Amino acid sequence: MHPFKTALAAAMALLPATAFAADIPNRKSAPPLPYIAPAMTYNWSGFYVGAQAGYGWTSSRAVFFNAPNTAAFQGTQSYEADGGMAGGVAGFNWQIGNAVIGIEGEYNWANVTGTSAVINVGPPNLGDVYTSRLSEYGAVKGRLGWAIDKALLYVNGGLAFGNERHAYIANLNGGAANTFIQNNYKTGWTVGAGFEYAFTKNLTGRIEYNYIDLGKTSIFYGGAATNRTEWNDRFSVVKIGLNYKFDWNAPNAVIAKY
Repeated sequence: MHPFKTALAAAMALLPATAFAADIPNRKSAPPLPYIAPAMTYNWSGFYVGAQAGYGWTSSRAVFFNAPNTAAFQGTQSYEADGGMAGGVAGFNWQIGNAVIGIEGEYNWANVTGTSAVINVGPPNLGDVYTSRLSEYGAVKGRLGWAIDKALLYVNGGLAFGNERHAYIANLNGGAANTFIQNNYKTGWTVGAGFEYAFTKNLTGRIEYNYIDLGKTSIFYGGAATNRTEWNDRFSVVKIGLNYKFDWNAPNAVIAKY
């Protein structure tokens, strides 16, 4: 074959490969892809304050030790007490991964009241009765929770205190001269659980249940030690509340990533 024709055929054979290679983009000249930071969960760490309102109830058990119940005398009996409450709360949370630990204090005005049935036989609605009233209560609690982004499930427990008032009202048996009132500021314990949700970075809402035990209260009527009535001061509360969480950068907090 003629040398010119041989060179031309070789050039034509290389042309498609050369054209294809020219179409491959240069990696060095392509613009870098934008960086997308990994999503972070809501950070529950920080201080917060809030307001709450709720409802409390108990089955108040009054036990009179000096005489058994008869058809004409009901010194030992149970009766319902219930009512509303409202107050404030403040606390601090620390989040480590999904776990949230914290401490919280609360104080509430309350009106959880109840009156027994007639203790002794007498004119309708004029017999002697017991009354009970929780007028205020508060607590200092530890908190342990599990966060799933903006949702938090938690349990709590700690020291409780409150003002309990019990009375034997002698409407029939001697009137005011034979009425006995015991008003005590008491301490005890509480446990509970709740659910909290972050509506915004700073505003959270919650619903919480607590069981409170403030021990026992006795009214002594004089004479023998058995001449007394005793109450167990236990009650339950359900509260809803709104909290404001202050911005707080926790450099050592470990927040889960997804």
